[in-house]
Amino acid sequence: MPDEAPKPGEEKSDEERLREKRIAASAQFVGWLITVMGATAGVISVIVILSVIYIAAQGQTIPPELSNWGGIILGFYFGQFVNLLKDYMGVVDASGRK
Repeated sequence: MPDEAPKPGEEKSDEERLREKRIAASAQFVGWLITVMGATAGVISVIVILSVIYIAAQGQTIPPELSNWGGIILGFYFGQFVNLLKDYMGVVDASGRK
C-alpha cells in the first residue's frame, strides 16, 4: 500500500518526501499567520483598552460604546485564535495521520 509508513531501513519515496515538504511549508505559513493575526488583534485591543483607561483617568465619562468594547475585543480575539488553531490542526491532520 502506498499510504503505509516505510519500515525501518527503507527509504521514503520522492512522492512521500515532497508531500512532507509541502505539509511542513503549509504548517510554517499557518504558524506565521497565527502570529501576525494574533499580534495585530492584540495591538488593537491594547490601544482600545488604553484609550478607555486614559479617558477614565481624565475624569471624563466613558462612552457606552467604548465600555462594551472590552468584552467584544476579548470575544473576537479568543474566538479568532481558536479558529486559527483549528485550521492549523487541520493542516497537520491532512498529513495522512490516522
